[in-house]
Amino acid sequence: MPPPPPMMPTGGYPGHRGCGGDRCGSGRDAWPLHNVRHQGVFCRLCSSCVLLYHPAAFCSACLLLLPPAAAPVAAPPGPVSACSSCGLFVAHHSCVPDPVSFVCPTCADAAVGRVYSYTPAAAAGRRRTMDERAARVLLVAARLAHESISRAAAAAREEADRAAREAAVARKHARELLDAACRAAEPEALEAKKKAEAPVAPAAAPPPPPPQPKKKAPPKSSEASRDRDNKPLKLTATQQPALAFAAAAAAAASSMPLSMPSPMEVDEKPVIEELQAKCVAGG
Repeated sequence: MPPPPPMMPTGGYPGHRGCGGDRCGSGRDAWPLHNVRHQGVFCRLCSSCVLLYHPAAFCSACLLLLPPAAAPVAAPPGPVSACSSCGLFVAHHSCVPDPVSFVCPTCADAAVGRVYSYTPAAAAGRRRTMDERAARVLLVAARLAHESISRAAAAAREEADRAAREAAVARKHARELLDAACRAAEPEALEAKKKAEAPVAPAAAPPPPPPQPKKKAPPKSSEASRDRDNKPLKLTATQQPALAFAAAAAAAASSMPLSMPSPMEVDEKPVIEELQAKCVAGG
């Protein structure tokens, strides 16, 4: 007989009501629901699905926890036999007629096409009853769910401690790197501070443009004399014969060859000049 496929929790979804177990046979009105972590998945399962997800934790015949479970719901130690079909569910030798050919209830119902449930749904129009067997199923399921959540909490605590240790190591390493960076940047900071405190030399002013040479103004005396020289001389009628005589004498003197003047000529020159001056004054 082939064993039934393994059951996996669906986990439900926000607002989901009912058991989140795979192929649950307890109906949608199954109560109560237990918080269980199965293979890393948190889900809400009915008591029957909690037992089906932990096949080797209890005796499938007497529904008592096997050691090392707690004393209140633990069965007395004794030999157990595994299911001859699936090999997952176990039972005490004293609880089954033939330990060798023992078949668990799950495999027995799967052989006839039914889904087994430790808490079957109530018949139409009837309510569930709480008898000794149902109470034992509820107690074992609650114990298994508690152990599952306790293991999950311990794993989460261990993971948190590991993360805290890694964070402390990372913080220490980051502080060491920061100190090394500060020590490496300290000389540069000191040099920049010295440069900032040093007086800044004034910027060199551009050289002034070369002075333009000044034009020399001609002296007024020379201008006056030039105007006076260029001004035509006005002569009176009495002055014109004397001036003509002086001009003729000058022309004659320039046309004559140079020779040593005689004492008489030297004496006559002042006389001529004096005569010209008198003529000018008399005119």
